[in-house]
Amino acid sequence: MKKIKYLLLVLVMTFLITGCQSEETSKTMVCSRTINQDAISMDLKYTVTYKGKYVEKVESIEKITTDDTTVLDAYKQAVETTYQPYSKIDNYSYDVKVDGNTLISTVTADYTKIDYKKMLEVDTANQQIFTDDGKVKLETIESFYTKLGTNCTKDK
Repeated sequence: MKKIKYLLLVLVMTFLITGCQSEETSKTMVCSRTINQDAISMDLKYTVTYKGKYVEKVESIEKITTDDTTVLDAYKQAVETTYQPYSKIDNYSYDVKVDGNTLISTVTADYTKIDYKKMLEVDTANQQIFTDDGKVKLETIESFYTKLGTNCTKDK
């Protein structure tokens, strides 16, 4: 009888220790904004994958639409100049292309693998998003995108 009680106790304790510790799953926050100004339309969309209070990955898609090819070329050159210094950083990618009358800029950053020290070498302003141990807090990214005027919605 004592052995049965002991086994039940071990099973209950094992369940309490392992069964109640469910691993947190990744969630998504999407921040977006559309801007129509003069003859230019901008669609901004930032998809943030996070776990707990830390960001895992961000994919940004920014679209600029105008019939003025001079404006598109100027935006393309500015975007490429901005992102080119990041081209040698692993787990950070960007693509800039013009499709018809729309410039599409796509940036993907995997913050679980990125070398944040290299990000700081490219631009010390990146220090604003990283914690001392190289992580990115969700609240920091959300605050940044909110300041850009985006509306952010999180998975429930």
